[in-house]
Amino acid sequence: MSEVSPIHRPVAPTLDPNTRAARTQTRTDTTNRGEDQVELSNTAQLLSKIADLPDVRQDLVDRVKASIANGTYESDDKADAAIDSLLDDIA
Repeated sequence: MSEVSPIHRPVAPTLDPNTRAARTQTRTDTTNRGEDQVELSNTAQLLSKIADLPDVRQDLVDRVKASIANGTYESDDKADAAIDSLLDDIA
């Protein structure tokens, strides 16, 4: 004999389909649910913006390559700025 017992449920009375639809419509109309909302933290918004950034600033790379090729990239002002920045990092 099976160890699973049968499930007995009371049988619902059959209703006229029009009456059943009207009852369903009434329940739907009276249900008042709030709207779902999503709130993202400032950190999540920032991380999303960072993820959208390109890995390489290709425009800058191309500009520097062109300056090096033209011989205009190296200048005394740029060397002084690089040295000052290096000293600031060390200090």
